[in-house]
Formats: sequence, structure tokens, C-alpha cells
Amino acid sequence: MKKLFLSPVVCAVAAGILGGNHASAQTLELQLKSSNYNPTTGVWTDTSGLGNNATYSGGSTPALVSAATPNGSSAVDLTGNGSLLLTSSIAPGSGYTVFAYMEPLTGAGRNALTGGSSPTALEYDVYNNQADFLTEYTADVAHGNATLSDTSFSLIDLAVSSAGSSFNLNGLSDGTGAGATFGSPITRIGNNEGGGDGFDGQLAEIDVYSGVLNASQIAAQESLLDAEYISPVPEPTTVALMVGGIGALVATRRMRRN
Repeated sequence: MKKLFLSPVVCAVAAGILGGNHASAQTLELQLKSSNYNPTTGVWTDTSGLGNNATYSGGSTPALVSAATPNGSSAVDLTGNGSLLLTSSIAPGSGYTVFAYMEPLTGAGRNALTGGSSPTALEYDVYNNQADFLTEYTADVAHGNATLSDTSFSLIDLAVSSAGSSFNLNGLSDGTGAGATFGSPITRIGNNEGGGDGFDGQLAEIDVYSGVLNASQIAAQESLLDAEYISPVPEPTTVALMVGGIGALVATRRMRRN
């Protein structure tokens, strides 16, 4: 994926989902990066600044897979039967924006990325090879249009409030749908609260925001995830050559001025 952009439809939905260009309570509530996961303890350290660490429970501690993503970054292998319990729950408020860079082991069934312990929490998942969300234990609300790969990583994100929802896949619009009002908080990642719907696959990062980010904010976060896990990292020699070339150019310009 070389370039990330949003279609006019998604721009309109993301900007207008709460009636304007600014959503209320737009806060990064959770950021789990694979580089901050401890495969010995099963603790995934939150880097949002809120200290909302996630601890694996209910199965064998997931492994950390090295060189899993296109640019060689790691990913957490969530192929057990448990889930990651959050230190603090994430209240629904005015909705959510969720980003995930992941590869499901199989697209069949329901692979939940978020979930709660009570009805009407946001369950954001891959359901039968499509991005999907529901109000947990109550209703399947909306899904994306594209068929997601189960042989390579995908960047998926969801912006949802009571006014509507929009899905993105690898930086492009994956459709819009109905909205929902969530009555219970998100309490776990890789949900598997007795429903057999835990995420089965590899997860490199998941970010959860309260409120709906606007189109520019969504695109900016997608670009950060692209740089983190997809775009090739320059070799040290390449960086040195670039720095050396810049230095030589500056020196040449100084000589010409003198």
C-alpha cells in the first residue's frame, strides 16, 4: 500500500457523523503496539498515556511473532481461547473510532477485536471475511463491503456513533452503514466472553478512540500505521548516503555563495 486516501463519501460520513467536522471527546483511550507486548507475562502495555494495559486471560499466553508484517515488524499471535482484559473499561460516550492492523487466521466465523462483558458493548470484528460490528449480545448492525484477506495483513478501521458508521480497508472506503448507541463499555480486546468469537490470528496494533475522528484525523492515523508496519524501513547505509548527500549539497551551495 503506497498511498492512503479517503473517498469523498467517507470524508462526508466521517466529518458529518456527529453533525460537524469535530467530534466530542476525541481521545485516544487505548493503543496496543506489538513492540510493547510481553510474551512471558501476557501483558500488553498501553502507550496511549492512560496506562490501560491489557492482560491475557483464559488460554495459553500468546506468542510474539517476529518479522510478521510487510516491513518486518512483529505481531501478537492471538490463536488461543482467551482474551486481553483491560485495566480500565472504555466508556461508549459519543461513539468510537477503532484502527486495527491484523491478519485473521481464517475469515470464517466471527473474529472479535473488541468486546465487553455486558450487552450493547461495541464488538468490532471480522465476520465471514468482512469487517463488521454489533452491539454485543443484542444485534449485528453493519458491515463493510470488501472481502478481507486471511493470508496477508489488512489495515481496517471503523468510525461509529448513533448517527452512522463508516468502514475503511487499507486506507480506502469500505462502505457506510447504520449507527448504534452503545450502552456498555469495551472491557476486552480479542473478545471471547463465552461466545466462541475470540480473535484468531495475528494483531500488530489496535487503537481505540472515544468519539468519531474526522476524515483528516483518520487519514493521519492510517498514515502512521502504514509507516509503522507496511512501508519499508530504509537501510542504515541508505540513510547514511542520504545524510551524506545532503551534507555535500549544503557544502556545495556554501562554496558557490563564497
